[in-house]
Amino acid sequence: MEVYQLFPSTGEASAAPPRRRVLIVDDDTLVRDTLRFVLEDAGYDVWATAHGADALTVLERQPIDIVLSDIFMPGMNGFDLLKQIRQRCPDVPVILVTGFGNIEMARQALKEGATDFITKPYNVHEIPILIERNLTRYTLESSRTRDLQEEVQRSYRATLEALLAALDTRDTETEGHSERVAAYTMLIAHRLDLPGEELPHIERGALLHDIGKIGVPDHILYKPGPLTPDEWEIMKQHPVIGYRMCMKVEMLRPAAPIVLHHHERWDGKGYPHGLSGEEIPLGARIFAIADTLDAMTSDRPYRKALSFAQAREEIERCAGTQFDPELVKVFLSLPEDELRAIRELTLSNREARAA
Repeated sequence: MEVYQLFPSTGEASAAPPRRRVLIVDDDTLVRDTLRFVLEDAGYDVWATAHGADALTVLERQPIDIVLSDIFMPGMNGFDLLKQIRQRCPDVPVILVTGFGNIEMARQALKEGATDFITKPYNVHEIPILIERNLTRYTLESSRTRDLQEEVQRSYRATLEALLAALDTRDTETEGHSERVAAYTMLIAHRLDLPGEELPHIERGALLHDIGKIGVPDHILYKPGPLTPDEWEIMKQHPVIGYRMCMKVEMLRPAAPIVLHHHERWDGKGYPHGLSGEEIPLGARIFAIADTLDAMTSDRPYRKALSFAQAREEIERCAGTQFDPELVKVFLSLPEDELRAIRELTLSNREARAA
């Protein structure tokens, strides 16, 4: 692997701005050497290589601020290298260079993620200006993108909080239930070592599992006695109502299956679709255990709360019928102190917010 590296000159590092790090990829030795000396003279640190595969090795080992790559090279061409950089180092801008370019090729380069496209011959002394222009533009665009993403996240959090507040207003009998059951759900989910990107969706699904009750008529939702068969059929639609609500909010769509299937059972005797076993989404199977735990350890008008030990015994008894038996094993491995701490914390948080 042929790689040229230029190191910064010695001096007072604290007084000088950090030197830009450029990676040149071109199979023409004269081009590499010429660019290398021009950029050195302009104050850059430079890595230069003739092959795309070697360039990827440099990117793995060394922070690089910008890549300047030829398109037509033996082995991995510039477009293939661009795709690999976008996958491995999405924050590194890439300028593609070619001596045989046309408008269609330029469009393709920009479409696939290049920050700029230039054709040979070019004035080599203008390359530092080109690099600075691209770095400045890329920094501004990245900053705007981060600001936009943060604004979207704030908007989504506000939407989630509004939905939870609306649910609390409708369903006051089980105040704090959503927060507790979400915390229990996440405790189990973390024990499963699930991919990090799945966890927020599971948590949102647990928090909003009963959001569909907003669409249940008051005379059914607040009825003090047993529901009639017809009323029960209406009540059983709240997962479907909640699912439709979540599907209208982009952030909540991945959580919607948990909302839809949180009343399914391992043996297929649940609702609304009678799914069984692993047909039920994993998040919904985890939630079912957490939901039952909170229901049994909370006071109800018709009974006092069970102890955590009693609730654990009942959940173990229902493994293979109501609950995924493998997930029950995971649940039973959780220390009872951790479960009790979650309940006490969520209750104290509610009291603090109400004060």
